[in-house]
Amino acid sequence: MPTIYDIAREAGVSITTVSNILNNKGRFKPETVARVLEAVERLKYRPNFAAKSLAARRTNTVALSALLTPESFDPLNLQYFGAIAQAVSRSGFNFLLQISHDRESFERFAATGICDGWLLMMVRRQDERIALLKELDVPFVSIGRPDEIEGVDIVDTDFAQTARLALEHLLALGHRRIAYLAEPLEFGYSAIRLQAYLAYLKEYGLERNTALVVETDGTEAGTVRALEALWSKGHAITAIITHDIPALTVLRALKEWGLRIPEDVSVIGCSDSPLAALADPPLTTINLYVERIAEAAAEALARRLQEPEAPPIQVLIPARLVVRGSTGPARP
Repeated sequence: MPTIYDIAREAGVSITTVSNILNNKGRFKPETVARVLEAVERLKYRPNFAAKSLAARRTNTVALSALLTPESFDPLNLQYFGAIAQAVSRSGFNFLLQISHDRESFERFAATGICDGWLLMMVRRQDERIALLKELDVPFVSIGRPDEIEGVDIVDTDFAQTARLALEHLLALGHRRIAYLAEPLEFGYSAIRLQAYLAYLKEYGLERNTALVVETDGTEAGTVRALEALWSKGHAITAIITHDIPALTVLRALKEWGLRIPEDVSVIGCSDSPLAALADPPLTTINLYVERIAEAAAEALARRLQEPEAPPIQVLIPARLVVRGSTGPARP
């Protein structure tokens, strides 16, 4: 049977436009309405009234949307998924995990209306999922900070604090030439942490040398290229801050170049992935308290569902430093 998504594609409009026209909501150009109705007739679309009725009464189901590709997978994601599923269940809701890699796959699922609300992970600074859920008037909580936060419930790690913890740890060990290997800056957490790193350099009296900052795409090959670009600038780097998964690649690459860790270069991650403790040497990193984030996000969504008109909230969960073997005193 054709769906509302098929109608939208056939008519060349958004799912939201189709939904509003079929439900006689909003004002649209006559030609747009005609295109949608012609697509309805051509595809012999019939609304699923049972599903609409069920959605109107509440399904008692919430979904977690995660943007994932095979290249971007991190075992830490599994910790988040499990912790959020448990927290949602404790709040009295059924749980769905929806993994997408583009707007189209998310839009197709969100438009079904089978979920009372959404939790969003891996939030981009300009995240199309937020705009779509606002258009559909579906309650949601963002686990991460987009650039535009007005009217959005947010639960996130205090990523500015993670930058401070990493820098203070390295400064206490005598490091002054500290490089930053940033994950893609389209994601809110990466941009926030980089901005904090640069601000804290100034606060601690260190030079804000942009040559010590390189962005990686997060893949193994991309991380090696970024590291080579960083090393080619010849700044006698003694420490590197990055995310955990790129950090594992950094450890391997530096050792292949004949450098000792931490005697020659210290490396610190920023997420405490399950792989961090298994690295060689074990990775010093920042634990993000996944369970606390999951609990706070589930509570925020339950509140939004119960109090649709309540003012939006922003909850930042503090992190903690986990010292292992990949950091040590700076070389002379």
